[in-house]
Amino acid sequence: MMRILHVHDHAYFQGGVEQILFDTARGLSDQGCPQALLHSGDATDPEFTRPFHSTANVVSIIDSFKPNAVLIHKVANPQRVAAVAQSVPAAHMVHDYDLVCPRRHKYFPLSLSVCNRPAGISCYLHMCCFQRAADDALLPIRIKGTAQVKRQLKAVQNVRRFIVGSRYMKKELETNGISGDKIVIIHPVPAALKAPVAHPPSEAPEVLFVGQVIRGKGVDLMLKALSCLNGEWRASIVGEGNHLDACKSLAKQLDISARVNFTGWIQHHELDRYYSSARLLVVPSSWREPFGMVGIEAMARGRPVVAFGVGGIPDWLDHASTGFLVPPADIPAMTSAIQRLLDDPSLAGEMGRAGVLHTQRAFSHQAYLDQIKQQMEQLK
Repeated sequence: MMRILHVHDHAYFQGGVEQILFDTARGLSDQGCPQALLHSGDATDPEFTRPFHSTANVVSIIDSFKPNAVLIHKVANPQRVAAVAQSVPAAHMVHDYDLVCPRRHKYFPLSLSVCNRPAGISCYLHMCCFQRAADDALLPIRIKGTAQVKRQLKAVQNVRRFIVGSRYMKKELETNGISGDKIVIIHPVPAALKAPVAHPPSEAPEVLFVGQVIRGKGVDLMLKALSCLNGEWRASIVGEGNHLDACKSLAKQLDISARVNFTGWIQHHELDRYYSSARLLVVPSSWREPFGMVGIEAMARGRPVVAFGVGGIPDWLDHASTGFLVPPADIPAMTSAIQRLLDDPSLAGEMGRAGVLHTQRAFSHQAYLDQIKQQMEQLK
């Protein structure tokens, strides 16, 4: 019987990482594999911890639970990672860039250009070491060098397998010195895609965005593209974040605020009505998405996707079949792609149907669980 200990900083729902962790633990538990959670802090959510046989915020859970293998997720403390990986055969599911980037975003703060370099001197040359300080700090900025990244990379030296969601993320780890032989690509498919409802094509010229409204998600770029559209259209921006007020102001400046509905945060089960009314989904990320699960969710519901071709997005978006990949930050190209789908409902419907078939073939939640279980068993 495979007993798996998950290690993550939070024991409550916060974002996509927590959702895939929860779905993974629940799915493997339902298959008869006991799951446990080692977390940091005292805050816990009974719903989040439901799939776990036991939970604790102290490493001694290893002695009481006796796991066969450990699956590390997001852990800020390198010492904890090192201690766990030395005690039990461990895999590390790398959800984002925290392991390899002091800014965690992999783009330079001044030029906003993408960083394809390992953590090191470039972090200082491009001012990545200067970051926003906490609200109660005496100075507005703080200096954060590469020491933390180096400690994190040293802490994972005993990790036997790294699990990433895309080819792009595999390349990122290799750039920072992790051997490609230890890296496996497994697309993170949530349980919500076990039986998604594929909606019929929408007659409404509605454009949809779903996600955090933060700078790297590119809602500002999407708004600029929308402002150049012809004809009747409307858009819904579903989500919240620290860039929301700036995007609302930009919509007013572009004179499109009457056409754009900023919904704020909504429950995940309420998303279906937005997908149902939308002609297409836009993924306008300027940062390199490690994977981009929202696009899979949209295609499974029969919606074509227009996205900048960055990070892991080309791993799931089939250009000119399930949507359109456009060059990074190319606002005219994004406008053109959106306009084409708004002007041609039959094309949008055709691409939506292709997206449903594509997700059914390539993005099964059960196949994802099988791959994770296989990798964990190979650690023993």
